[in-house]
Amino acid sequence: MLKSREISTLPALNVSDVLKTFAGLVIRDYGGVGGMKTVAMRGFGSQHTAVSYDGIAASDCQTGQIDLSKFPLGNVEQISLNSGTPDDIFLPARLMASASLIRIQTIRPTFREKKPVNLNFHFTGGSFGLWNPMLLIENKIYQKEGGYPFVYSSLNVSYLQSDGHYPFIIRYGGAGDSTSVEKRTNSDVRTASVEGNVFTDFNSHSKLNVKLYYYWSERGLPGAIIFYNTRSKERLTDHNAFGQVHYENHFNHKFAYQVNAKFNFAKQRYLNPEYLNVAGFIDNVYVQREYYLSNTFLYAPHRVISLSLSNDLIYGNMSANLYDFVYPSRLQVLTMLNAYVSVRHVDIRAGLLHTGVANWSRVGEAGKNLSRFSPSLGISVKPLLSENFHIRAFYKNIFRLPTFNDLYYTEVGNRNLRPEDTHQFDLGAAYTKSFLKNAIRITVNADGYYNLVKDKIVAIPSKNLFVWTMLNFGKVEIDGVDANLSFKYQIIKDLSVSVSGSYTLQRAVDKTDPKSKTFLHQIPYTPLHSGSVGVIISTTWFEIGYTMVAAGKRYALQQNVAANELPPYTDHSLTLGHDFDIKGKVLLGVKGELLNLADLHYEIIRNYPMQGRSFRIGLRMKW
Repeated sequence: MLKSREISTLPALNVSDVLKTFAGLVIRDYGGVGGMKTVAMRGFGSQHTAVSYDGIAASDCQTGQIDLSKFPLGNVEQISLNSGTPDDIFLPARLMASASLIRIQTIRPTFREKKPVNLNFHFTGGSFGLWNPMLLIENKIYQKEGGYPFVYSSLNVSYLQSDGHYPFIIRYGGAGDSTSVEKRTNSDVRTASVEGNVFTDFNSHSKLNVKLYYYWSERGLPGAIIFYNTRSKERLTDHNAFGQVHYENHFNHKFAYQVNAKFNFAKQRYLNPEYLNVAGFIDNVYVQREYYLSNTFLYAPHRVISLSLSNDLIYGNMSANLYDFVYPSRLQVLTMLNAYVSVRHVDIRAGLLHTGVANWSRVGEAGKNLSRFSPSLGISVKPLLSENFHIRAFYKNIFRLPTFNDLYYTEVGNRNLRPEDTHQFDLGAAYTKSFLKNAIRITVNADGYYNLVKDKIVAIPSKNLFVWTMLNFGKVEIDGVDANLSFKYQIIKDLSVSVSGSYTLQRAVDKTDPKSKTFLHQIPYTPLHSGSVGVIISTTWFEIGYTMVAAGKRYALQQNVAANELPPYTDHSLTLGHDFDIKGKVLLGVKGELLNLADLHYEIIRNYPMQGRSFRIGLRMKW
């Protein structure tokens, strides 16, 4: 877990930049500020990772993937990652219905006495025409004498633009052949978001949060650099609006209840003005709507036992301006029962999830309905009560549903698809120790894991090489090790050094067909070795940080041959910043970032070049 203080020291513009430093995660970055950024955890596809925004899941029923570049960092309080089952059982069922969970928590306002308004302004500018202003206004609306009820609000407005014209290298042939330096075109992006929150604290144990959110983006799709072609005219426009409500009440030490509701609307327009069809262009518009309601109860009959029951209803549908579109809709009912037992040395968590799914379509046949149970079990042992040392293990069986694209995409979709089934096994340990009267603090985490994916949904040729279809064809076996280390030394009052590191060894291989040429080959875009290192030196005068993110060789296709290999890379960055406190009333901050110090030209996704050396300068004022 990283909090806002630690996030501010990283060379990060959005949530995906922060997640690059987490062990076990692979960020699939299509390059540039506007490039799509998705995440894969421990060898699973991005559809197996849920993203929670202030306690309620973000969703995309069309693709199942959440673009993490749409979440700016200006109002983020903390980011955490859970693999398997979260420790907290007082959660909606939907957040426990994935192989892993990314939790994004935004800032909850606090106010000083006789100061009803807080202003927080950020501005970041940098290479390739980057402009990113952000304004956060927090307002105390009403507070009764004695503290409750307390009503307050926040409004966050953010805008970002970049021309994306960064240089990259085209290699003509193999090693030793000629090269040329070109500039990325049609990679411009403009985004804007507005988020409003109203918080009501009825008392110390009862609260209500209401959120309204709108996001807009208009960007070019620069496309892959294939056969030395750098030209592209494709455009993508997104509109996303949602409203969500969270109410929580801890009645006493035994009973608690929360309700969550959300309506999500998303509209996407894809335009290709040079498509080679009869019309001479493609102009497709896709619209998603989702309705969500969740009720969660927590009951603690004894100080060592807690039980929770959560029921989630999710209804989503999709429309498009395509000929003969099926207009699909889906109802999901998720019911999760959890038990948590804590006795001195041992903590045990057990859960059972039931998923019921009904599919409909206005045109043609709908996907199959589903009813399935998914168990999970976790245990943590503290051998010595005097030491902060834990040994942990868990098992979880979960699956991901076929997306609307998997089921219904023109000529490719397959309505008979089964869910992609996963089994997760984990054994790990965590140790924290302080020395010299807490001047030195060390934390070590290490986990070994084994994952199995069955009925993997893949696209394969059906009639010929030009007509593909989605099938339950794949089986993937994943084993590996995740390790994290953090060290902080408070040398004197105004001087400290922090060092952090993460390392992942991950073997994710195809086990589908022993006769296949890809049998036991590493799956695409999954490095065997990856990791990160961070160093922060804090003084009274400045704070300087160094970050290195590295990944070993990967393969762009399923067959592990030299022609499909992507070389290893390391990306080094420096940050330098300082905050000026003016009479305890105004905080002024300045931060400089130098990214990709070595000016390395590399690709995370084949034929999508990443940015070389660049800079960003950030200014902020908090009043």
